[in-house]
Amino acid sequence: MFRRSLVWIPLLLLGLAVPAQAQEMSLEKAAQKTNNPVSDAWLLIVQNDVTFLEGDLTDGKFEVQERLSFQPVLPVPIFGGKWNLVNRVVPQVFSSPFSDELDDPDPLSGKTEGIGDTVLFSLFAPNRNDGWIWGVGPTTILPTATEDRLGQEKWQAGPAALVVRLGKEHGKIGSIESWNIGALAQHWWDVGGTGNRPDTSQSDIQYFINYKLNATQLIGMTPNIQINWEEDGSDRFSIPIGLGTIGFFRWGKTPVRWGVEVQKYLNQPDAIGSDWNLKVFFAPVVGNPFKKG
Repeated sequence: MFRRSLVWIPLLLLGLAVPAQAQEMSLEKAAQKTNNPVSDAWLLIVQNDVTFLEGDLTDGKFEVQERLSFQPVLPVPIFGGKWNLVNRVVPQVFSSPFSDELDDPDPLSGKTEGIGDTVLFSLFAPNRNDGWIWGVGPTTILPTATEDRLGQEKWQAGPAALVVRLGKEHGKIGSIESWNIGALAQHWWDVGGTGNRPDTSQSDIQYFINYKLNATQLIGMTPNIQINWEEDGSDRFSIPIGLGTIGFFRWGKTPVRWGVEVQKYLNQPDAIGSDWNLKVFFAPVVGNPFKKG
């Protein structure tokens, strides 16, 4: 039920977001806009991650976790359109191989499904399409999980920052102008919530290295490094690399960005952590109702 509801949200927004500008946009223009994480384009991202977990608890076998997330990018032009306030709300639903009882002596004895915690962040950024792009702002995690296992039961807050170098050419592998390289970093500390759950201090760093094969197709990687500062040693770090592609097609008159990527984790917690991940996403590009002209 949760998964079906989440899929319908972007379709509803697609009908409400005044998509006339996007319908007239060429795929090349849509690709230029959406390569920039802080452009003025509205992007309704629906992403599914299938993650294979492995570690001491799995006894040499893989356990599978699935996450479906809605990640709309909703910028609002400010200062006469010279800057954007880029807002992103990320609700997510999980199918987890863990039992819901946190003190279960055999945590892999059951399965838990439901809504997870929700990430909300905003970035203030200059409105540019190539060259050096940056943005800064606040980020929060809201304790919206419907099951104990799927969330941390903590209100969390911290800073977010983005730095990107966007190329303005394509098809020249030896030129920096044919590459998009950058990172989005977020960090959260707990600022309230349930007292019987562990304190939190955690970071997420999404880095991306993409070669622009042509005006609309990218080849590269966009993994997320996760750091749990409450852990010790190498158990703090989940570090993946990946290989995938991002492209475009039209759904009616609406440009749709799509992507698929396979990721391999080079380091993860010993007890249990991500070993492989398959990411697939679709993202209609709709008109920004706050943009004039």
